[in-house]
Amino acid sequence: MDETNQAKFSYSIVPTTAKDKHTVAAFLRKFFFRDEPLNVAIQLLEETDSAAKLENYCISYLQYGMTFMAVSQTGDIMGVILNNIMHRDDVEEDDEDGETCNDNLKFKDIVVLLEKIKREADVFTQYKNVNRILEIKIVTVNEAYRGQGVCKALVDKTKEYALEMGCQMIYVECTSHYSAKAVERLGFQCIYSLAYNDYVNEHGEMVFKTQSPHRGAKVYVLPL
Repeated sequence: MDETNQAKFSYSIVPTTAKDKHTVAAFLRKFFFRDEPLNVAIQLLEETDSAAKLENYCISYLQYGMTFMAVSQTGDIMGVILNNIMHRDDVEEDDEDGETCNDNLKFKDIVVLLEKIKREADVFTQYKNVNRILEIKIVTVNEAYRGQGVCKALVDKTKEYALEMGCQMIYVECTSHYSAKAVERLGFQCIYSLAYNDYVNEHGEMVFKTQSPHRGAKVYVLPL
């Protein structure tokens, strides 16, 4: 357990367990799902099946023991980071949700975009000597505690875990302007970007008409 003290708050960075499933799901619904630019652009949460798919997708990462949360002295969750490990020789499994998701669901639109981003960023080709990467899937902080170093503490704990697991790099896909700026401040390097106005459907129409300042997705890495 890592104790972290700030000017206003004291909190601990702890691993999540199976018993935290419902609490973490509620936290993500309140502080991530409703504000994530792609969700907002296509009004994903208004479609019940898509919202359920998104929640199940996120919660599935708790089972791997790579997820951490910042918890206040009073027991409140202040922030959560969901992680995964990618291997060079892995059989690609990230498209499973895309294949099994109903074509008419809005969640499918997000899955297809994320698959394109990962495929085009092609991190293992860009870094031929890297074989094991820790991927940050989601990091989000309770808005009441933003600006207190919670995000940095969660990433620092993830970095520590990545080194323990023999990872040579941390990788993150940012679909929000704010998350991109946050990881830039932590020393991550941008290796790929895709403007949302360049991502169109078969009719030439923008799929994600995001609100300013969210203009595109970016992939960042932090060599360890």
